[in-house]
Amino acid sequence: MRITPMILARHAVNFINRNAETINKSLERLGTGRRINRPYEDPPGTVLAMRLQSDIAAVEGDYRRLEQALPYIQAADTALQQAMSVLQKARELILQASNDAVTHDQRTAIANEMVGLRDELLQIANSRVGDRYLFSGSAILTKPFLMDNAGNVTYYGDSDQLTAVMSNGEKIAITLDGRRIFQDVEDVFAVFKDAISALQSDDANSLRNDILARLDNALTQIVRMSAVYGAQANRSERTMDTLSTQETSLRVALSPVLDADISEEVTTYQLRQVTMQATLFATSRILPLSLVDFMA
Repeated sequence: MRITPMILARHAVNFINRNAETINKSLERLGTGRRINRPYEDPPGTVLAMRLQSDIAAVEGDYRRLEQALPYIQAADTALQQAMSVLQKARELILQASNDAVTHDQRTAIANEMVGLRDELLQIANSRVGDRYLFSGSAILTKPFLMDNAGNVTYYGDSDQLTAVMSNGEKIAITLDGRRIFQDVEDVFAVFKDAISALQSDDANSLRNDILARLDNALTQIVRMSAVYGAQANRSERTMDTLSTQETSLRVALSPVLDADISEEVTTYQLRQVTMQATLFATSRILPLSLVDFMA
């Protein structure tokens, strides 16, 4: 087969075009930092990258939801711990006041202490983060518990909960129905009201036979809820640590699939540039043709 200048020229042009395309791809990868800029460049890699990116988005979403919910969960856990401390202190006072050796003046003094504890418990039940109440269900802007002049406490929240829904469908309670904590089987505020009344009337029998048992029931009620919510707070903290580790692992797995090897691309670019210059020089020496000669 006779190799004509026309054939040599076409081969040279094709080689130059392929070299230029490789140089352009290297420049694009260097500019974007990505190995895959178009799906057709690596279909299997594109599918894997999309799956990893979807997993990362799900993990980031779960982490963000827990990060936003955790201050409320931790604040509620702390409030329940404080409520238990108040009830334990109240029980100690009632146990002391139920002794027949205690005088009327001493019981009156204890009654005043119980009033202070009741007010502290009411403040705990109305705990909030910012302007959002923790124990008013989903009515987070409504103060859940209000006390009238007679010492009766009424709940103004609702029975719903605000929840954070995770990507796996798990629901994390953010706010709670305050009635389930403070006015469920035992109305804690009613116990305090009756205890204060019994102390003021010097009724030691009522303190021994009624108030103590009701305080124990109220304490058990709050301890039960505190255990559930405390476990949720601990689990949420551990889950956030796990999600952070998962995100790091997924990004490590995604990097070799999607990210360009910068040092390799720089080497490729420099090599192709040298090759391009050598090709142009060789072509100019082998094919020193005029336009008329080339077209012939």
